[in-house]
Amino acid sequence: MIQPPKGTRDFLPEEMAKKQHVLDIARKVFERFGFEPLDTPAIESWELLSKKGGGGEDIKKEIYYFRDKGDREIGLRFDLTAPLARVMAANPQIPKPFKRYQMGPAWRYDNPQAGRFREFWQADADIVGSDKMDCEAECLAVAATTLEALGFKDFAIRLNNRKILNGIIEFLKIPKEKVTDVFRSLDKLEKTGPAETLKEIERAGVRGKKAKDLLEMIKARGSPETILKREKKRLEGYSSAKEGLEELEQIVSKCKVYGIARKVIIDLSLVRGLEYYTGPVFEISVRTKKEIGSIAGGGRYDNLIETYGGRWTPAVGISLGVERICEIMEAEGMFRPSVSSQVFVAVADEKVRENALGITQMLRIGGLNAQMDLTGRSLKKQLEYADKSRIPFVLFVGDQELRKGKFTLKDMAKKKQGEFPLEKIIRVLGGSGK
Repeated sequence: MIQPPKGTRDFLPEEMAKKQHVLDIARKVFERFGFEPLDTPAIESWELLSKKGGGGEDIKKEIYYFRDKGDREIGLRFDLTAPLARVMAANPQIPKPFKRYQMGPAWRYDNPQAGRFREFWQADADIVGSDKMDCEAECLAVAATTLEALGFKDFAIRLNNRKILNGIIEFLKIPKEKVTDVFRSLDKLEKTGPAETLKEIERAGVRGKKAKDLLEMIKARGSPETILKREKKRLEGYSSAKEGLEELEQIVSKCKVYGIARKVIIDLSLVRGLEYYTGPVFEISVRTKKEIGSIAGGGRYDNLIETYGGRWTPAVGISLGVERICEIMEAEGMFRPSVSSQVFVAVADEKVRENALGITQMLRIGGLNAQMDLTGRSLKKQLEYADKSRIPFVLFVGDQELRKGKFTLKDMAKKKQGEFPLEKIIRVLGGSGK
């Protein structure tokens, strides 16, 4: 039996309906906040995907790379941000700020595990063209609103700033040329733990007391009021840290207006692995019985569009991990039973099949999701099919119903039925009645 490639999977109708529900909710919220849709190819040039200042060496190792039939170097996109930066570099005439959303798959050759696949879907919202912290707050608000609309209540927003981390590096007098490797090491803290991270920091060239002090300083985690006040005092005189701390203060202040400040935690260990981040970074995690890591993350990447040949353009965005959200919702029983069809039209006699087809089409025109028997099965078999397919209502079409102009409608869950005109059926089941 041929199976899908490792790290990928098929979505049968029931699973796909759940995934589509998440995407539909996200789309509605994104558009409510004024974000516009954009789409980009699944494949990108290797030049773009591997460029210095983009995803970074760790991501570069995970890119699906190949040569096409024209011997061009190509890869599957590893996220939706790099393609957006390419689009903005090529289209500087787009009015700013440009608020874009995009939903689609990305690929990374990673070790498959709970909540992590080699092919995965993201739902992104980005703001291009403004350096104001209003943008960070809006990205966090649109993500929080989406999660709340999906039914999440107990989630936390972890917030940090690469500028603060740069200030800590300066405070500890760690050479600038080691910063990239050190950040890459710190990003593994949550996965590998302090002991292994310390070894990683030492392998990056920072040893002894400096390595331990660095690990100790980034352990700072807590309420914005406590952490920001303490770090301002400790990092006084370091301009990068001062700027980073002030930016976080602005974000937290604006989050109060959105009503989400109570969910914000300052976490100086948060790095985000992608090299293109230049300022505030954030992740959202949910307290749940199924631990699969963060379900959303992002940050500011002011240099990426210039890296890809465009003008220097500030930008920030957030990405929701669709599969991770679905897995948690499934584990927590947050999905309501869903069906693709509201009504199944059962054909009582082959002589009325065309009439049944016309009635099915009238139900659809009336705004209902409807299907009819396409096999010529017996009424008993048709009812069994509707029951197994979890279709909530069955409408019977036979000579008697056609003569009366009233149709028997059976509620499959309540095991009750009654006779109604077609117009009333459409109205009662929530159609437009048109």
